[in-house]
Amino acid sequence: MAIAEMQKVRIAVHKSVSDELLGKIQHLGCCQFIASGRDSSDEGDIASHRARLRHVDDLLGEVRFAQRFLDSYATEKGGGLAKALGDVPEYSLEQLSDLASEEKFLESAARIRDFEKRLSDARSGASKASGLKAALAPLSGLPYPLDLYSRGTDRIAGGLYSVPVARASEFRAAMEGILGEMIEVFQLPAGDKDVSQIFSVMYPRESADLVQAEAGQFQSSKIEVPPQLCGTAEDELRRLDGELAAYSEAEAAVTGEITSVANEIYRTCQFCSDYWGIEKKRLDSLVEVERTEQILVMSFWIPKSALGAFDKMCESYASLIEVVLEAPEEGELPPTLLLNKGMSVPMEPLIEMYGTPTYGGLDPTAIVAPFFYVFFGICFGDAGYGLLIAGVLTAVMMRKNVTGTLRKFLQILIIGNVCALVFGALTFSWFGDSISAFSFLGFLMPLQKLQILDPMNDPTTMLFVSLVFGFVQIMVGLAIALRENLRKGDRMAAFADQGGWIVFLCGLVLVGLSSSGIGPIPTGLSSAVAVIGALILVATQGRSKESFAGKAFSGVMSLYNVTSYLGDLLSYSRLLALGLGSAAVGMVINMLANLVSSSLPVVGAVLGVLIFLLGHVFSIAVNILGAFVHSLRLQYVEFFSKFHEASGEEYRPLSLSTQYVRLKGGAGA
Repeated sequence: MAIAEMQKVRIAVHKSVSDELLGKIQHLGCCQFIASGRDSSDEGDIASHRARLRHVDDLLGEVRFAQRFLDSYATEKGGGLAKALGDVPEYSLEQLSDLASEEKFLESAARIRDFEKRLSDARSGASKASGLKAALAPLSGLPYPLDLYSRGTDRIAGGLYSVPVARASEFRAAMEGILGEMIEVFQLPAGDKDVSQIFSVMYPRESADLVQAEAGQFQSSKIEVPPQLCGTAEDELRRLDGELAAYSEAEAAVTGEITSVANEIYRTCQFCSDYWGIEKKRLDSLVEVERTEQILVMSFWIPKSALGAFDKMCESYASLIEVVLEAPEEGELPPTLLLNKGMSVPMEPLIEMYGTPTYGGLDPTAIVAPFFYVFFGICFGDAGYGLLIAGVLTAVMMRKNVTGTLRKFLQILIIGNVCALVFGALTFSWFGDSISAFSFLGFLMPLQKLQILDPMNDPTTMLFVSLVFGFVQIMVGLAIALRENLRKGDRMAAFADQGGWIVFLCGLVLVGLSSSGIGPIPTGLSSAVAVIGALILVATQGRSKESFAGKAFSGVMSLYNVTSYLGDLLSYSRLLALGLGSAAVGMVINMLANLVSSSLPVVGAVLGVLIFLLGHVFSIAVNILGAFVHSLRLQYVEFFSKFHEASGEEYRPLSLSTQYVRLKGGAGA
């Protein structure tokens, strides 16, 4: 429940060792560089660094292109999930440098470009041939060479016209009427569903304008014939079929070549992506630093706990480096690094998903963790489900070297399902009501002695428990906000904005309990607490107003905000709803399995087992998602709104982070 204390460091280093030192800082993996904000000239080493950075960017762009091209061909891709599960090779940085051979990669990239061109040519040719074939299909019965319609002869020209079926007879008669024996009209066969009729018209070349004008009277459209088509339609269709077969063979041949080398080149791309990615991060930091003719000046944030390791690293450069610890400038906030222990650590990604906590403020991780786990357990609410999922995920983590965010996510699910196991045992929910529904599980009936709640038959008690959890969390949120205001020295805000609401809300709850005969506190005392809280709010909530009337009116109206707290409190009834939903779905599945197995002699038993297995798998998938989302929503909406500030900057140190391999001894790897 803490945020790491950061130190701003400024170092001046001689250029002769700057690259080497920066490499060691990257290996250390705990320094987040601060951009100088100054425009360095493009002279000397900065120009060479920028040129190298542009070159690395170009190489990485080529790597991304090659990976996208090979993505559908490579079968051994690995990647982020494989790394998270520990199924990735491990190399030293020196070995990775050897594997990321620029010469080898450029040879592979050239092959990829050649593959792409050959595939593009084959597919483009096939596309053009297919288009021509589709255009020729309606002309398959045409007996004349097609070049008569595109070029004609010295004396004869031809045209193909598409005419609405309803006017086909008129069109033919009109064409034959304008030139008599000097024109030849051929009508292609049409199908029953065709809406147009195609005509071939041959005429003297000098009559072209007359024919075109007459054809225009019948809503016809002239079909243009590509000049490369010379034979009859049937001849050209056969030729195009041959071309398509040739293009298909060419594409298959190229695809075979790609497939044979895809995994090897893809692995090379992965090595290059990781190594050049590391180099790019280092160069990005290097070009942003301040520099003189002989000196580079770097500024960065480092956790104070890592200063010892940093000082030790700098010992070998004592005569070439000057280290100064600086205070942050006015308004400058360091990045936020969360420091948690135990069961709170897995919750950090969920906290940062909402927003990075403000540096110098409160890290809510350790406070949220127990609430989230308990709420997840109540929502999932089944001991059988919890035992099964926790066992499976624990086995996965023991068999696989799971790392990173995935490891934390699995830990969240394991702890949450342990809570579900506990809550399910307290409500006697083991795969729904399986123990009581199936007679052969009768030996497990002693587990019913653990039951203290029965949400199905007594939902009111479960609703009360849910609202109690909600009220406690809301009060914790207000108490944290009160403490933060006191820490900042704003005692009035602590007393008025949080203290007044705590007293007022507690008073209202005590009034409700005492009126219902619950609890030892008399109604009069409960009412007095509520009145004191209300008076505090009325007296203080309008303090920003200038006039007395404005202060009084705002103070009285602030009491209306109790409806907001009531809405937040009622949101916790979802704990009951999801818990009941999980139990009800399990009971329905068991009932169906029992019904089917008892209705059919032999097949029924098999079907009953399938219904039980598939039904509970479905129930687990649906309910575990609901339990996770709604438990998280209660933290984000109802809890964080009371106190949490998430305006911090995420801590992103320069490190040896990789995607496809694991570095031996590499910080941040």
